[in-house]
Amino acid sequence: MLVALELIAFSLNMFFEPHSIAAGGATGIAILLQAGWKIPTFISVLSINIVMLVLAYIHLDRQTTIKLAIGSFMLPLLLYITPVYNLIPNNRVISIIVGSIIFGIGLAILYTLNMSSGGTTVPPMIIYKNFGVDKYISLFIIDGLVCLGNFALNDLISFLLAVMSVGISSLAIKGFGIFHQRHITQ
Repeated sequence: MLVALELIAFSLNMFFEPHSIAAGGATGIAILLQAGWKIPTFISVLSINIVMLVLAYIHLDRQTTIKLAIGSFMLPLLLYITPVYNLIPNNRVISIIVGSIIFGIGLAILYTLNMSSGGTTVPPMIIYKNFGVDKYISLFIIDGLVCLGNFALNDLISFLLAVMSVGISSLAIKGFGIFHQRHITQ
């Protein structure tokens, strides 16, 4: 789990934050807050995660809340420890492609472990529990709204890069799942 969370923190601090691209989730909201108001991403992620943990405690079962708590506190810590550095300074497109693949692999490992980094994964769980709406649909809507923040705070290209990132991360998650199924579970 720690490796998965560090992959996520690494991708955010080396590829997304230096270019101010928010590709969804609590981390995307944090990148927007950092770009617009210079609030450190780890503080925003921690704050969002604490609010989401309170909601999880109220609306979800104890075991789920405990699993969410681990990732909710570890990811902000890793975001704090991992330096922000622009590994690919001259090409936002390549940077976002590489970052999205690493981010997707980190998420895929978490999903394989039935874990989460907290944040905006909580509202879809609550919505699913209470209304039966598929978690992926509500998460897609949340990520879409965060991606729109790029357009509001930056420009159309940033928005398009964020949308591209969501697609690439999803493909990386799917690809990791297929690889895991074929090579690890045999």
